[in-house]
Amino acid sequence: MLIAGLVFVILLVIGLPIAFAVGILSTGLIFSAGGMNFLMLVPQRMFAGLNVFTIMAIPFFFLAAELMTAAKIVEDLMEFADAVVGRLRGGLAHVNVLASAFFAGISGSAIADVASLGAIEIRAMEAHGYDKRFAAALTVASSLIGPIIPPSIIIMLYASIAQVSVAAMFLAAFVPGLLLTALLMLLVAYLAKKNNFPRREHRIAPREFLAISLRAGAALAMPGIIMGGILSGIFTATEAAAVAVLYVLLIGLFVKRTLTFKMIPGCLLRAGIMTSVIFMVLATASIFAWFIGLERLPERMAGGLLLITSDPTILLLLIAGMLILVGMFMDVGAALIVMAPILAPAAVSAGIDPIHFGIVMSLTLVMGLATPPVGPCLFAAASVSRLKIESISRAMLPFYALQMLFLLILILVPQISLTLPQLMGYIR
Repeated sequence: MLIAGLVFVILLVIGLPIAFAVGILSTGLIFSAGGMNFLMLVPQRMFAGLNVFTIMAIPFFFLAAELMTAAKIVEDLMEFADAVVGRLRGGLAHVNVLASAFFAGISGSAIADVASLGAIEIRAMEAHGYDKRFAAALTVASSLIGPIIPPSIIIMLYASIAQVSVAAMFLAAFVPGLLLTALLMLLVAYLAKKNNFPRREHRIAPREFLAISLRAGAALAMPGIIMGGILSGIFTATEAAAVAVLYVLLIGLFVKRTLTFKMIPGCLLRAGIMTSVIFMVLATASIFAWFIGLERLPERMAGGLLLITSDPTILLLLIAGMLILVGMFMDVGAALIVMAPILAPAAVSAGIDPIHFGIVMSLTLVMGLATPPVGPCLFAAASVSRLKIESISRAMLPFYALQMLFLLILILVPQISLTLPQLMGYIR
């Protein structure tokens, strides 16, 4: 496996797309294990990896996010966030965080957050006297709320791979997502006071606030509809994603009338491209997952981890440290697909709850979205702000420290993620 790992790293270094790197590695491993007879399993395992009802939600959530952006519903969310927290010192910075939290409850994607909200937020903050590097860094940091607050595409992937309840994972992610939002706003408040950030001077009249709330009401209601439907059993997570698309279409076409039928093909195309990237990785990674099951790698990994320490907390800290390094060099979805089949069973064998492990693993890998050298959210922010990656990364240092602190708290206090699933009966 050491040689296989080196081959995989070399394939990534030479620039091969992650899906092809995983596919080539997995096919080679299967051939070495069983020769030509085992090669017939490659297309079967690829099909089986995609023949999962849960992952059908991924293209629907991508499409919902694209439709929201096209219909300018995102701007309503920002206007509402400004009405709520804009009067605070550093008001636009608080708006940046709060708008990302609202958008997270709809899209579940960090990159979609930066792409749709980033240009608006960075431009507005720069116009009001904020340092452009800080504005870009805050946009990247707040976008990481997206893959945590449900509905989250990353968490749905973990639930599918680890075979745990999607609803339980969504419940487990809810409190950590809110906690991360609160910590970010506290850090912004400290930096605002330290650097004397500007604030909005005029007050919003009650009648104006009501009008803003009504305009944003349709978007704000969407997370409640999705989560309420899932938890009440009215529809599954996959059906909830389809409902989200229908809901955005109705709002955009007939209520706000900011979405036209001519815009829909472009939204479908962009959502299809993003989906195809994830699905190709998922298909090739399913070959790898079958091989590691054949080789009993999770059991061997669990045995190796238990030789180091039998304390679940220390094990989780060690795994988190390793995943931070993995997330720096691999796309979060690809890393989850490759690593979860190995680490999740090993963690469960060591006495770690699979739901809590899923939240920690997802959060740790999500940090890689904002760290060089890969950091897709960094690149997206650099693109919309026209800044260099290096300058945004330096401005990100306080937010990196906050993310590490948050991860440590989550590992040391598992009840943060487990309380809601326990209350709802998903954990006995």
